[in-house]
Amino acid sequence: MTGGWSGGDYAAAGDAWAHAADDVTATALAELGRTATGPAPRVLDVATGTGPAALAVAGSGASAVGLDRELGLLQTAAERARRAGLAATARFVAGDATELPFPPGAFDAVVSTFGVMFAPDARLAAAELIRVCRPGGILAVASWTPDGVMGRIAPTVTRHLDRPAATPAPTRWGDPRHIRTWFAPLPVVVRTRVAYVRVAYPSVAHAVAVFENKPGPLRAHRSALRALGRWEDVRADLAALFGTHNRSTGADLVFDAPYLLVLGRVYGPVAGGGPSGRQSDVEAAHRHRRTP
Repeated sequence: MTGGWSGGDYAAAGDAWAHAADDVTATALAELGRTATGPAPRVLDVATGTGPAALAVAGSGASAVGLDRELGLLQTAAERARRAGLAATARFVAGDATELPFPPGAFDAVVSTFGVMFAPDARLAAAELIRVCRPGGILAVASWTPDGVMGRIAPTVTRHLDRPAATPAPTRWGDPRHIRTWFAPLPVVVRTRVAYVRVAYPSVAHAVAVFENKPGPLRAHRSALRALGRWEDVRADLAALFGTHNRSTGADLVFDAPYLLVLGRVYGPVAGGGPSGRQSDVEAAHRHRRTP
């Protein structure tokens, strides 16, 4: 993950939509075609956060590795695995989505739920996801769509800044056009579909408080906007955004957040390219990354 993920309420980060990881991982394992007599699949969860996807994988009997850059999130994930009795099948490691510390083809499936979308270099991250997945393996990535309620949170905040955010929007991962561009040169066949996860909070005010205290770039923006005397305007705009999408008729907040699910099957090792024998885009991306 990128800067801004240090600090905040790690325990609650992503809990309101963590159940989406159950659907994403179940879909990935079903696509993998796991057999009852075969070895347990090896699954990597990239930008695991507090570990919902890794824990869902481990709970299914597969072997999970959750990776994240932020140690506070990893500690929460590991503690949750311990409490759930899954520490033997879910382990957590520190690492960068753009330079995964694993050999080619190390995993049967690679997943990410609302995590790899925050990687600073989308093309390199996409290439790394495919590099560490074996031929015949499955990719499953869930990312917020730009036009959905979750995708509109960051723009709602950043429009109050004096200058636009310097990094590309994470919600590009929720746009099929970008997905096609990033994955087309890689040895994988991908398809996409929009799915929804129901998100619930006790109230709109509670939701605003959660988002302003969760790990992520929004907390960094909050500090800047408070210094400018604009944070209360941001809070009001967030409350209005949530209220517009609220499906509840009571005091609570309930909304259905759309996300793009990317499913892919790797058809060859990245080092050899695809069927045409073209040079791996992973190698090209890493060469570019090392260029001064």
